[in-house]
Amino acid sequence: MLIKSSVYCVDSTKVEGASDIPVAAAKPRRSRSTRCVVGGAHALVLRVSSLFGLAPLKFEACDGGYYVTISSAMCIYSYILVTVLVILTISGLVAEIKVGVELAVRMSSTTSQIVSMCDILVVVLTAGAGVYGAPKRMRSMLKFMDSVASVDTSIGGKYSETTERKICAILIAILVFFSGLIIDDICFYVIHAKKVGRQWDVLLNYIGFYLLWYIVMILELQFAFTALSVRVRFQAINDTLVLTAKKASMPMSAVEKTRSPASLNIFAISVASSDMQRAGNVNLLVDSHDDSDHDVIVSKSVGGEPRLLVSAGRAAEQLSKLHGALCCAVRRVEHSYGLPLVVILISTLLHLIVTPYFLIMEIIVSTNRVHFLVLQFLWCVTHLLRLVIVVEPSHYTIIEGKRTRSLVCRLMSLTPTTGEFPARLEVFCRQLMLQTTSYMPMGMCTLDRPLVASILGAVTTYLVILIQFQRYDT
Repeated sequence: MLIKSSVYCVDSTKVEGASDIPVAAAKPRRSRSTRCVVGGAHALVLRVSSLFGLAPLKFEACDGGYYVTISSAMCIYSYILVTVLVILTISGLVAEIKVGVELAVRMSSTTSQIVSMCDILVVVLTAGAGVYGAPKRMRSMLKFMDSVASVDTSIGGKYSETTERKICAILIAILVFFSGLIIDDICFYVIHAKKVGRQWDVLLNYIGFYLLWYIVMILELQFAFTALSVRVRFQAINDTLVLTAKKASMPMSAVEKTRSPASLNIFAISVASSDMQRAGNVNLLVDSHDDSDHDVIVSKSVGGEPRLLVSAGRAAEQLSKLHGALCCAVRRVEHSYGLPLVVILISTLLHLIVTPYFLIMEIIVSTNRVHFLVLQFLWCVTHLLRLVIVVEPSHYTIIEGKRTRSLVCRLMSLTPTTGEFPARLEVFCRQLMLQTTSYMPMGMCTLDRPLVASILGAVTTYLVILIQFQRYDT
């Protein structure tokens, strides 16, 4: 039984491109295409990411959105862009240090010099890790989202235009807010430098740093969008498990408390392969499955209610396969974003130390710069939001994983000990013991809410140390 549950994950990996892994009794599959059709919110994320070198893709307009492929020219553009920005930022940092604390607008003391240098260098490292690894990450994206497609096919994911508009509005609002904050920050320091006649020097020295900030923010949004698109499929599997319990004539109140059904495919990722367009209103990211591999187990009845098309035992078998494929997708996301996520967490920790440090120092010195206080407060809020953007998608995924375990255990306790359905549930339960739904970048930590508490505790400790060692210039 254990071997069988492991084969599901291995088979999913084989589907995603590892053709050298032998799988017993595996069906021959047609060659996978690295070209797909994207639209809506997903196209918006990839378009913006491509502009800043985080998605080296080629876009070709079509009826359903855009054909997307890996572009060698865009890879070269990404490398040149981030290299130029990094050189510009490092050169500006060296120039500001040479000016000295008397004329530098961001480095008015030796301690603030060290703090500002760490602030700038960590942004450089984060942006570099994101852009230089973008081609490999995009190739992996086109493969692992095949698991997402299999869930949409089997459970009948539907396009939600309203939800897609909301997602696009949220993304645009975040970018507009961040742009306003960047512009305000630039204007403040340029105006301050104008008093000593260095406004143009300051602008040139820090322009690369501010552009790298855009790369960091978009990288975080890209990960959050990807993780949430996987998480909602886990939620769909859990909702189908509840529907399976109803099919098996189990009391719904004994399985789970009544909850409103979730809309499938909430991100409205409408895509298909380049060589065929699947009929119907199923929205896939990479349309490369054979219909015979993944039975359609849920459809809408005439009244709009979801209806199970197969037996409870067959549904449990298919759901265990889909769950295993999604767990492998989580591992792929974790591997693709491993190094960038670790650098992002380190950078967020440092920024949550640096920004409140400047804010507290300004309050202590009492120079009556209200604009600076408001600006630093907004940066503090922004860094907290960055941490939430990275951690919350993983937290919600973990919750859905726990919900799956709870549902399967309750179903096992309510079913007889003999029959196809209990046997499939036992396989599913053993599979759940071998797989996790959490993101652990490079195995260093688990992206969950306790991590936020740990970071805030570390921030408090280091702030106390910095303030104690601060020496004020008279």
